[in-house]
Amino acid sequence: LSGGQRQRVAIGRAIVRDPRVFLFDEPLSNLDAALRVATRIEIAKLKQAMPATTMIYVTHDQVEAMTLADRIVVMRAGRIEQVGAPIELYRRPANLFVARFIGSPAMNVVPGTISATGAQTRVQLASGGEVVVPVASAAARGSEPVSLGLRPEDLRVAPAGAALIRGRISLIEQLGEVQMAYLDVPGVEGALVAKLPGLMELQTGQDIGLTADPANLYLFDKDERAFAANP
Repeated sequence: LSGGQRQRVAIGRAIVRDPRVFLFDEPLSNLDAALRVATRIEIAKLKQAMPATTMIYVTHDQVEAMTLADRIVVMRAGRIEQVGAPIELYRRPANLFVARFIGSPAMNVVPGTISATGAQTRVQLASGGEVVVPVASAAARGSEPVSLGLRPEDLRVAPAGAALIRGRISLIEQLGEVQMAYLDVPGVEGALVAKLPGLMELQTGQDIGLTADPANLYLFDKDERAFAANP
């Protein structure tokens, strides 16, 4: 048997014993992409069919974690970073590590400095321009370095004069329904990724401006901890 076949046989042998607890350690790691998706669906159905059975599932694949888990424990170097429901970790990450781990492609990070505090926080971005983030900050945080988080799926092409971020497209991944645009943005380390409609006409080398709903902006302090979002 191949490695993938042995993995599936092991799962079957465990099921027939009717255990109270399943311990899965990356059970899909040796499967090809199509079989991985199919087996993930089967494991999800198995979980629904055995509501009294606890399943502890270890994986480095955040798609598996998001689609299979009732609760996710995100760990780094043996330390628990955050525990919560999948959508809670996606919408309210406790720190920058969790924010970049949950979501595909990973969250974009733009460095900046707090220029005004209060019920909302104004940030001067390293890429140029300012943005108002709907999170509260104490006066003592004035001039503190921060990181602005932007998820690729929350970005959209901005009307003229309304861009939050401007950059030049260095690469386009056309996926049909959507396309991934990789932008070189001044002051941003690495490429900034935007997940845009597939039918939108874009070209490599094109300069574009991007914006996002303020409610979808994330702010992290110099220790990479998230600012609490306003209700």
